[in-house]
Amino acid sequence: MDIELLKSVKKLQKLTNEELSQKSGVPLGTLNKILSGATKSPGYNTLKAIADALKENSYDLNSTNAEVLHEAIPYDVTHKYTTDDYYALPDDARVELMDGNFYFMEAPSAVHQTIIGELYFVIKSYIKKKEGQCKVYLSPFDVRLDNDNKTMLQPDIMVICDKNKVDRSRCNGAPDFIAEIVSRSSGKLDYIKKLNKYLDAGVREYWIIDPEKKMVTVFEFSRDSTPKYYTFVDKIPFGIFEELVIDFSNIEKEISEIEA
Repeated sequence: MDIELLKSVKKLQKLTNEELSQKSGVPLGTLNKILSGATKSPGYNTLKAIADALKENSYDLNSTNAEVLHEAIPYDVTHKYTTDDYYALPDDARVELMDGNFYFMEAPSAVHQTIIGELYFVIKSYIKKKEGQCKVYLSPFDVRLDNDNKTMLQPDIMVICDKNKVDRSRCNGAPDFIAEIVSRSSGKLDYIKKLNKYLDAGVREYWIIDPEKKMVTVFEFSRDSTPKYYTFVDKIPFGIFEELVIDFSNIEKEISEIEA
């Protein structure tokens, strides 16, 4: 179980250590040491007692089951979180807010970083060569997708062509292009929840890049919603830029060096 996750949930629920100790049955001195980091390897049963005290719904903090493909911060089902709660989280908390629910994100792997880095370089170079006005951004960069206080996402990579949507803090509204890299825990989110959110919000093009399957699923929402499927040896046309093609065999070579 993630201690930082437990601390974040505790903060959101505005519990003192004394209150959490009473709810969990964990002695206050023990709880203080765990949350402060003084205890390096807390016992499983102790952590579970703390998590159970914080957990007020059906989400399992310790789940790695394939059916639970993305971890969520436990929340009271009668309460929805807002962007105020999002900004109240610790600076190092890796979370996204979607429709009032928090979702925890895994730290990016070397393969993940390689794919994003290569895509960024190719897209950035193309825009610069064409003297285009669009900008490419990498996570972590906030996207207030629906322009409300219920959703704040951090797509892995995005292209934004309307400069009026971007301020010093975030993008307000839908980017033109988004790509997400599928991780062990994010599949359901990327393939279902984010797919529908991006479609409804007005994203023009969405790529789901799956390193495990070595597949890229492309949705060009501005044309139709029928997906196109590519492999990591294909040359993939970049829909919002007619002349740009991403040769994924070059990215696959970079990945192979990591996996060798």
